[in-house]
Order: sequence, then structure tokens, then C-alpha cells
Amino acid sequence: MISHKYGEFKQEQTEYYQNKLRKKIFWLVLYTDKNTKDDFENIDVVKYHENLLFEISNYNALLFYPKDFVEIINTLEQALNILKSDSFDFQRYKKLVFDAGALMQRMKVGD
Repeated sequence: MISHKYGEFKQEQTEYYQNKLRKKIFWLVLYTDKNTKDDFENIDVVKYHENLLFEISNYNALLFYPKDFVEIINTLEQALNILKSDSFDFQRYKKLVFDAGALMQRMKVGD
């Protein structure tokens, strides 16, 4: 069981939610890739990215601040800065998004 602010979660619950967050992270690439972004022109990518950071930050607080969260949040914040930049660099953005997803997958909660 994983202790959290309001009680406990089963390990499977946290793994399921982390996988869900990881998928949300990877949508950032589809929303910005020149080959797929036209399919999502109704998505405000900056707003989606900011809301995702907020969601992940709240998960962090709920679980009493696991070790890897700082790196995940920092990596996504770097990617957001690139996204907002006047000289958007998709390759750098994509690498940071993939790095954040990999960090989310490796993160251990409850240690």
C-alpha cells in the first residue's frame, strides 16, 4: 500500500495513474509534430501542457513528494519554455517530453 494525504492506494492504482499521466505526456508530441498537429488544431497545446504540469504537481503533493518528481517537473517546464519560445525547436521539445515520460515510467512511489 502507498500512503497518501487522505489514506492509502494499492500499488496497482498508482501504477495505473502513472501510466495514464505518461500517455498524457506523450500526447504533447502529437500535438506539436508537423506531421500530426493539423489533426489537433482545436487543442491549445500551451494550455494542455500547463494543465498537465498542474495535474502532475498535485499528484506529487498527494503522494508526499516522491524523489523523481523534481526532475519530471523540471523537464516538462523546460519543454514548456521551448514550446512558448519564438524559435520553437521541435527536436529539443520532443526529447524533453520523451525524457519526462521515461522518468515517469521509472518513478517509484512509496519507497
